[in-house]
Amino acid sequence: MFIICFEGASAVGKTTTANCLKTIGGAFVVPEVNLLFERPENESPDWYFERQVERWQVANGQSKSYPLVILDGDPFQPFWYCWAYDFIGWQSLDFMKQFYQPKIQNKMIDFPDRYFIFSTNEAELRKRKESDATRQRRGFETHLRMIEPQRRYFQAMQNLSPSKVRFLEAKTVESNVEFVLENISNLVDSNEIEAEVLFSKMAEWLQENKA
Repeated sequence: MFIICFEGASAVGKTTTANCLKTIGGAFVVPEVNLLFERPENESPDWYFERQVERWQVANGQSKSYPLVILDGDPFQPFWYCWAYDFIGWQSLDFMKQFYQPKIQNKMIDFPDRYFIFSTNEAELRKRKESDATRQRRGFETHLRMIEPQRRYFQAMQNLSPSKVRFLEAKTVESNVEFVLENISNLVDSNEIEAEVLFSKMAEWLQENKA
């Protein structure tokens, strides 16, 4: 029925919360690219982008059978992630626009019904990282630089489409779950703005605002 997305810093609790909702609420969880697919040795420039489209298609297909589908990570993540690092060593904004726009037009990818942006302080993130032996989180330090730009990006999106984004202070898994359930209980139609228009406006925002 509904497709939502969890975003936020590494170790903030997105995956744990998603799996809890899977256990108690029967949600279907779509993992991030690096857990869902094996990277080829000589990947093409758009390999990662194509896998994000596949993730959306998995989510869209499963939404016909499950009451709630959770994307653990934004399928448009490369769009704002590259911007957050000033495109240094990453694909350009023009490249991303040329990739995503026809996919949106052909209904191959869309924005989730609602984003939940998880946040907590850096000290707590480090504590959670150290206490989780199940994941190495090699890019943890690098990802810390992403936190503030990511929040600004989603605040801009919320300004354009108020019901599309919710900010969540990630204190405990239990409070996260409660917040998510409260904020999807009245979720009917968050498409206040067409996907093509929203993407275009967010591309303009990225062009006009430095990370």
